[in-house]
Amino acid sequence: MQFSVRASLEQFTLAHPSGEGRFRISVAAPAVGAPATELPVLYVVDGDVLFGMAAEIARAVSSVAGFPAHYVVGIGYDAAYVDFLKLRTADLTPPIGAAALEELGALGTAIGGERGGGADPFLDFLSGTLQPEIAVRYPETAGGARVLFGHSLGGLFTAHALLTRPDSFASFIIGSPSLWWDGFSILQKLPAFKERLAVLSRRPRVFVDVGAKEQDLPTSVPEGLGVTLEEAQAQIRAARMVDSAKEFADALHAAGVTELRHVAFAEDDHVSAAPAGILHGMRFALGRER
Repeated sequence: MQFSVRASLEQFTLAHPSGEGRFRISVAAPAVGAPATELPVLYVVDGDVLFGMAAEIARAVSSVAGFPAHYVVGIGYDAAYVDFLKLRTADLTPPIGAAALEELGALGTAIGGERGGGADPFLDFLSGTLQPEIAVRYPETAGGARVLFGHSLGGLFTAHALLTRPDSFASFIIGSPSLWWDGFSILQKLPAFKERLAVLSRRPRVFVDVGAKEQDLPTSVPEGLGVTLEEAQAQIRAARMVDSAKEFADALHAAGVTELRHVAFAEDDHVSAAPAGILHGMRFALGRER
């Protein structure tokens, strides 16, 4: 394949598992010559905002042999931003209790927290529909390593996928995970995860990252979310993003994950940690430790 100054792009749609609406699937092929078989595939949730970034990182770094050439697949909605916030919450989150939802207050309203709980059907879609579709459309990926990346609520979803179906992907890149969702109830899945992991013939590689400044209290909030500065600061305190990511990584190690790396990016916040997580997470996922 001829080298390009920009990542390739092919798109198609697939029906949403709910029967309402469709996902827009974006695919970037390697930008340089690559093996004809068993190419790795990076699956990126929140594709509307993260696919382009991941595709360009893959193009740039694989072109200089930073790590192996691979496909990038983004799962998105092609919706207005205010709708995107609610659609992603519906698909990326496990169920939330009424008390925990009430505690989210205006933030819960802004992101459509009452519509959450679709993480398992969405994971069914990724494993049962999208992965086979990619293998048919791009047969050179059949048999290649499958990597899942998610950031923020996407990081929560990736953690949920790891804990409930650790054999669904070869590697999991868990970026700035919103473990606080439903009062950190995802941590209750760790004992069962340990049992699932113990019987696997091949255990997944896991990368957990966070921006080291994610617990710094904000001094302003974006307009249009309907969240006050005081509410935003209270959520930051309760979320414990930096501390909980480290504690989660330690718990995964204790449960038996042997190929594990945790990073707190020193100069990054919740937004800027995303590209760093893609770059360093994929390097780890594809066997380039540093």
